[in-house]
Amino acid sequence: MPTLAPMTQAVLLAVAAAFIFNLESTLVKAMTGVPVPTIVFARSLGQLAWVAPLLITVGPELLRTKQMPMQALRGALSIVCWGLYYIGFLHLTLATATVLAFTSVLFVTALAGPLLGEQVGWRRWSATLVGFVGVLLVARPGTLPIGWPLIASLVSALFSAGIAITTRKLARTERTGTIMLYIGLFTTAGTLPMAWSGLAWHGWENTVLLVAMALLGPAGMHLWISSMRLADASAIAPISYVRLLFAAATGVLFFNEGIDAWLVAGATLIVGSAIYITKRGAAKARATA
Repeated sequence: MPTLAPMTQAVLLAVAAAFIFNLESTLVKAMTGVPVPTIVFARSLGQLAWVAPLLITVGPELLRTKQMPMQALRGALSIVCWGLYYIGFLHLTLATATVLAFTSVLFVTALAGPLLGEQVGWRRWSATLVGFVGVLLVARPGTLPIGWPLIASLVSALFSAGIAITTRKLARTERTGTIMLYIGLFTTAGTLPMAWSGLAWHGWENTVLLVAMALLGPAGMHLWISSMRLADASAIAPISYVRLLFAAATGVLFFNEGIDAWLVAGATLIVGSAIYITKRGAAKARATA
């Protein structure tokens, strides 16, 4: 039986990851009456469930880390990021919340210089500014109310950029399994006090949605990491934006959500600038190497 080329496998895995991430957010949007801290707590338990087999296999060695403060910081960033992320998807249309989530690439560019010491040229800065113009088109200040859900989505993207930066620092000395384990440990410990009062029975439907969502998040991340191992990041990253198509279709079919020209224009600028930033960064890294 012929095997698929690595690039083809990478593309298929990236598309599958985009589908899984969209399904995760769809399940969150379908929940009724479940507090956000409870959703984040379930997601944290799902993270631990995915790492548990590896912990059993590797043993206590998986707990060894040279950067415990950085692990704690990444866990804290994840708690805030996940909570605000789910708020956005609960109250905005799926397409709008997905577009705003993609702005994390823009924030990474803005923070890479001061926090990582990376040199960001004028081309990437220009693309970043174009991306934020896209945010203005999506938000339409003065036309649409700038409410808490929209702000939550943007702040979530900012914290997602912080997660990306701390992960880069951790990856220099830590194994992937160790990073994932501490994410689960710190987010579970951090969200339990906030979720405690909401840990009531929310019905079979919500419980099934919570369990499925909790397992889909880490599953999507596993597929995405696997795709990145098979091909260059700059080649695979644009594939992730197919998630926007999944979100728009899901919103129209299941939640009766509309897609207007402003959202399409803003999404085009945000996604286009993010793709350019990714490819430009990869090209510069190859030139430096």
